[in-house]
Amino acid sequence: MSRELMFENESAICWKTTVSPNIPLKMHRHDRRRCIVGLSGGTLIKTEEDGTRSDLIFETGRAYWLEADPPDQLHADVNEGAADIVVMVTELKDDADRDGTRDAAAACGCGEAGGGACRCRPPDAPPFVMPVGWEPPTTKR
Repeated sequence: MSRELMFENESAICWKTTVSPNIPLKMHRHDRRRCIVGLSGGTLIKTEEDGTRSDLIFETGRAYWLEADPPDQLHADVNEGAADIVVMVTELKDDADRDGTRDAAAACGCGEAGGGACRCRPPDAPPFVMPVGWEPPTTKR
């Protein structure tokens, strides 16, 4: 899986994700509402913490709206197909993002937790490639 930041501003953060076949994504959650656009479609198998499985079907050229995941609910995804799935994800920021109360450094795992700006999302002009291991700013609450 790879992620490439497209842009970030006070209203949203957008990145392109490529999910390669048969490489499961770790357990995670999405703190924010988001729009996902299928650039190269396919089906992700979503597995909840309790083992429940469901299909997330992304058709090429279609946009999808997903609400934020429920608190304390994690899931993992895997592309069981033969080709990469490529999607553009745009998450809408909330007041905690805009007023500075969200600790983005702690949430993304960049090692800058405990104050200061997250170095995973520098103000350089996008697009640029995110550091290895970068994850969207999500936490289990």
